[in-house]
Amino acid sequence: MSEFELGIKQARAKQRRIYAVGFSALLAAVAALGIAFALAGGTPIEVSPNDAKPSANVTVERGAAVAVGNVIYSLADTFDIVIDANGFQKLVRTIEPHEKGKPVAVTLTELPGSIVATTNPESEASRWFLNGELQSVGPRLETEVSAGNHQVALDNPYFEKVEKQVEVGRGTMTNIEIFIEPVLGRLSIETEPTGGEVTVDGRPVGISPVDEEIVGGRYTIVVEKDGYTPIETLIDITNTDREITRKFNLRPLQATLTVTVSPSGGELLLGGRKITPGNELSVDANTEHTITYLKRGFLGAKRSVSLEPGEERTLSIKLERELGDVEIWSSPKAEVYVDGKKVGTSPGKFPLPAIPITVEIRKDGYRSVTKKIQPSSRRAISIRAQLVPELAARLKESPNEYTNSAGIQLKLFKPSSFQMGAPRHQLGQRANEFQKNVELKKAFYAAKHEVTNSQYRLFKKNRTGPANEPVSSIRWIEAAAYCNWLSVKEGLSPFYLFSSSGKALFNSKADGYRLLSEAEWEWLARSAGKREQTVFPWGDKSVVPKNAGNIADEAANGLTDYYVPNYTDGYAEAAPVGSFPPEPSGLFDITGNVSEFVHDYYSLQPPEPGETFVDPLGPRTGDTHVVKGSSWRSGTRTLLRAAYRDGLSNMRDDVGFRIGRYLYGAE
Repeated sequence: MSEFELGIKQARAKQRRIYAVGFSALLAAVAALGIAFALAGGTPIEVSPNDAKPSANVTVERGAAVAVGNVIYSLADTFDIVIDANGFQKLVRTIEPHEKGKPVAVTLTELPGSIVATTNPESEASRWFLNGELQSVGPRLETEVSAGNHQVALDNPYFEKVEKQVEVGRGTMTNIEIFIEPVLGRLSIETEPTGGEVTVDGRPVGISPVDEEIVGGRYTIVVEKDGYTPIETLIDITNTDREITRKFNLRPLQATLTVTVSPSGGELLLGGRKITPGNELSVDANTEHTITYLKRGFLGAKRSVSLEPGEERTLSIKLERELGDVEIWSSPKAEVYVDGKKVGTSPGKFPLPAIPITVEIRKDGYRSVTKKIQPSSRRAISIRAQLVPELAARLKESPNEYTNSAGIQLKLFKPSSFQMGAPRHQLGQRANEFQKNVELKKAFYAAKHEVTNSQYRLFKKNRTGPANEPVSSIRWIEAAAYCNWLSVKEGLSPFYLFSSSGKALFNSKADGYRLLSEAEWEWLARSAGKREQTVFPWGDKSVVPKNAGNIADEAANGLTDYYVPNYTDGYAEAAPVGSFPPEPSGLFDITGNVSEFVHDYYSLQPPEPGETFVDPLGPRTGDTHVVKGSSWRSGTRTLLRAAYRDGLSNMRDDVGFRIGRYLYGAE
C-alpha cells in the first residue's frame, strides 16, 4: 500500500469516528429534549363547535412547543398555535403562561356561504329581499349569508311576486334561477267627447271608450280626435295597481286672440277672467268666447267671438263716454266748477261724465258749496244750493272767544252803527271830538285785556316791568310791529306794511293782528253790551261808580294835576290787568289803567255833513296816532269820557295798547 493510499485510509477512519461521536451526541440531545418535554406536561386544546372537531388540526406556529394531536407540549412559557377545520375559519391563538398545562377552549367561526340569484326573463326593476329585508334592485342578487336555510323573495312591479327557500352550506356558493310571470291587468279609457282614437305604445287599441286587457308594464297612452288637442300620458300596470281607468276631457284645438281697447285703463274680461289688453291669448277654437270691457265713466261693451283652429285674430273695442244729466240751481246765481274746471253758471243742466266727480258752486264773497256725486246715464241728479255770505259763514264757525299763542284772550264782536264823537254842548267836550255817523260791518276780535309786560317780552326779550301789568312807554310803531310778529307766528296775513323810511302802511284786507281802530274802540266803550250808547264807559252819569277802574283816585292827590275825590281804587299807578270787573262789553280796563294807542293816524279834519263812515281806519298817513281812553293819571270829566281822543307821536308811561283782528280780512 502506498503512502498516499495509507493517508487516504487514515483520513476516512478519522471522519467515521467524528460522525459516530456527533450522531451519539445528537441522540443524547434528542433523548434529553424528549425527556424534558415529557417532564414539562401537555396543554390540551378543546375545539368547538362539535361540527369542527372531526377535522380540526392543531399546529404550533411560534415557540418551543410540540403538538401531539390536540395536546401541546412546550418548554416555553408563551407560544402560538393555529387551529383549522373544514368549513371553518383558521384561528391563531396565543397560550399565556397561566394557561399552560390546563385545557384551553377555542371556538371556530363558520365560513359564510353565498347566494347568486337571477330572473328569467331579466328585469332591471326587480327588487330582491333576503329574509324580509331589501338587499338590492336589478336583474341579479349576489350576497354572502351564513350557512343554513334562507328566504329569497322577488318583487318586480310588472311581474307576480315570488318567494323561495334556499339551503346554503358553509363556504359554498348556491346558484338559483327564478322564473317570473307577467302581471295581467286592465286598461279603461273614456273621453269627453267620445270617439277619440287610443294607442298604447303606438299600437292602436280602439276608439274611446276603450276597455283592454294588458300585461304589466309602463306604457305611453295617446288619445287623438280631429279638431281637438292630442293627449299623451304615461301609465303603469303593476302587481299593486292592476286596473287603470282614465277619463279625459278633450280640449278643442287652440287659436290666438288679441284684444285692443280704447280708452285704456279699464278692466278687460275673457269669460269672467281678467286679461291684459294687447297680449296674445291662446283660446279654444270652435268655441264661443265672451269678451267684456268696462271703464268708469264709459258705457261698457260686450263682444262674442269664435275662432277656427290655428286662426289668429285681433279684436278692437272702443267705448263710448257715459254722460249723466246734472241739474244745478243756486241762490244767488253762481259759477259751476267740476273737478276744479269751470263748466258754466247756475241755474243750468250739465251733461257730466259718469264717474265720481266734485261739483263746486262758487261766488265771490260767498262760501262755496261742494258736492261729491257720480252722474249716471240712467237717472238725472239735481243739486240745489243756498249760498251763504263768507262773512256769515265765518261768523257761524268762529268761536266767541279764544286764547292766542301769546296767551292773550280775545272776544268776537259783531258791531253795529253808532255815532262817534261828542256834541259841542256836552260837558267836557273837546273841539277834536267830531261827531261822525259810523257803520261797522266787519266782525272783529278784540283782546279782553291790554297787552302785558310778560306778553310783550315774548317779542322783546329785554322788556322789563311787572309781568301782569300793562306794557307802557313804547312807541306806536313798536306796538304795530308786535302785531305783525304775532300774525306771522300764527300763520295770519300781516296787517301792517313797513316802509324803508319807518312809516307804517296797512292792508285792510288782511286778517292778521292789529291795533283796534278808533271807531271800534269807541263802539266797544259806548255801545257794546248796551241798549244805547253812553257818554262814559260805565254809563251817562258823571259820578264814577265804585270799582269802575284804575284812575286818578284819592291816592293820586299830589301825583297828578287832577284826581277824583271820594274814589279809591287801591292803586296809585298801574294795576295788574283784570283787577277790576269787566265792562258791559266783557272787556277789562276800558276805563283807566293805561290809555291805549289805536290804529288811526291822528287827524283834525271834520267830516262832511251827512257823511257815513263804513269800517273807518283813519287817514293812510300822518305824524301822530290817536290815543283813546283814560289812565291811572286821569281825574277829570273830559279824560274819563269815551269820546275823549288825543294825539301822540312818541311814548308815555301811561299809554299802552290792546290788540284786535278782523275775522274776515277781505272787504
